[in-house]
Amino acid sequence: MKKKLALTSVAFLTAITLAGCSTGETVATTPAGDITKDELYDAMKASIGETVLQRLILIDVLNDAIGDNELEAETEAELLTTIEQYGGEETFNYILSQSGFANKDEYQDVLYLNKLIEAAVRAETTFTDEEVEAYYEAYQPQINVQHILVADEATAVDLINQINAGADFAELAKANSTDTATAENGGETGLFGAGDMVAAFEEAAYALEVGEVTQTPVATEYGYHVIKMIEKTEKGTLEEERENIETLMMDEKLADNDYLTSVMSTIVQAANVEIKDEDLAAAIDQFLPAEETSSSDSATSDEASSETATSEEAESATAESAN
Repeated sequence: MKKKLALTSVAFLTAITLAGCSTGETVATTPAGDITKDELYDAMKASIGETVLQRLILIDVLNDAIGDNELEAETEAELLTTIEQYGGEETFNYILSQSGFANKDEYQDVLYLNKLIEAAVRAETTFTDEEVEAYYEAYQPQINVQHILVADEATAVDLINQINAGADFAELAKANSTDTATAENGGETGLFGAGDMVAAFEEAAYALEVGEVTQTPVATEYGYHVIKMIEKTEKGTLEEERENIETLMMDEKLADNDYLTSVMSTIVQAANVEIKDEDLAAAIDQFLPAEETSSSDSATSDEASSETATSEEAESATAESAN
């Protein structure tokens, strides 16, 4: 029932590596002739060259900007843990293939670059006292509720009447709720904060006092809810809440793709990257001011932008599926 959150970072890559130095060495033989490394390189460069070069540039630039770090080791450890959680490489590789990844090396590269991006954004982001104070004024502490989700309003009304007559909320949730994630736990959602749930549910929940139950069904895209407040954290002073607020503010920044791109643009531009291959000159255009982009004509530029956008959307989706 939680609304779908944006990713905490942007995946700028596909992890297929271009062939090394271009040579005439044969990589495959067919009845019609040989395929050389030159031909393979040219074909891969034309189809994925800009995307892969962008990945390689970003990793180099971010490593330089961040300095010494343990992110590569962290990524390797996280990958091993994930494989174990899936019961071994065979199952894990199947999940990857269903999520659009070629292999575990590609998935590992996604994890690694995302960690680099997150570290760079954290290092580049600060909040003023005024920003923290404004966030604090609008901030609502986390709450915990029980809820029963049903398909129709009449059933929800009947459940409210039973609760008002003394029926046990948790037992009704176990017997009636269609939210399988919470039903067995008596409908308890666990702690959540502002922005975590769909708006109508959240608004109704925050309006309750501890022990209070909604007296009219709460309609959302999922059905009709009956909600009971079971835990409502009191809002502390600004100083008491400051660390938590800054964490929430940073999480929002990491979930904002436009902000991530702006930070990446600052870092890439400061690095003075120079691309020698004219065919791949547009690889980092999305991080450069419009007047500095290298596309030679508007048609080529539009095509490249379209391909980049499609690639990023697909990669974000696959990364989310795998996680």
